[in-house]
Amino acid sequence: MKKNLTLLILLFVLATSRAQMILPSVVNSAGSSGVANNIHFEFNLGEAFSSTITNDNIITQGLLQPLSAAQSPLPVTGLQFTAKRNNATQVKLDWSTLQEMNNSGFYVERKKADEADFTPLTFITSKASGGNSSSPVSYAYTDINEYAGKTYYRLRQVDIDQKFTYSPIRIADGMPEKSVFLKAWPVPVADKLNVKVTGIDKTEQLQVIDMQGRMVKRYGVTNGQTIIISGLPSGSYILRLNKDTPVTEKIVVQ
Repeated sequence: MKKNLTLLILLFVLATSRAQMILPSVVNSAGSSGVANNIHFEFNLGEAFSSTITNDNIITQGLLQPLSAAQSPLPVTGLQFTAKRNNATQVKLDWSTLQEMNNSGFYVERKKADEADFTPLTFITSKASGGNSSSPVSYAYTDINEYAGKTYYRLRQVDIDQKFTYSPIRIADGMPEKSVFLKAWPVPVADKLNVKVTGIDKTEQLQVIDMQGRMVKRYGVTNGQTIIISGLPSGSYILRLNKDTPVTEKIVVQ
């Protein structure tokens, strides 16, 4: 292993226009270094070697890459982000980081399919002490969302110095609207009319309307409940279930 590592370093330096020769070094567990034409190499067993060069470049894993003074480590690494609808009214957002550095926190932003821009919902402060952590950190947020279409979510991660970056966008599907059914029997009816409503989530108002548009009776109904309507004079009526989109059924009393 020592011979292979020494040969790799020697071949790399010979191929670099900035240097002509560097003497091979035996690398022990404490590491080693070498200098050739202002290039200073430092390397350890089991690690990629690097160098410091007079023109502020850095060599990593055999590649010459520019490194400017403005560059700095990413504030958050290993971000994992998911959005999942739990039910008709809630979308659960979960995310985690592997490492944080000077992280102030995360804005949770949302955009519905019929909206033009993202809107901040809340700000979640970094759980890392002082915004710094070298171990995984997990976060969660539940959005109250009854939207039937697609909803788009993203995180805006903010540094302590107020610089920010966006996460990938995640999509949560909407819940399809339930079909509401209003069933009345027997029709025509001579005395007692049975009425059953299905597909509603809460108590709704059922109205009995005559042909002049007057409400003659009303009832509170719940999902799956069967009620009995009686005492109606002969004639035609409309059963009307009050909702955002009313559901109606015509009945005839003999």
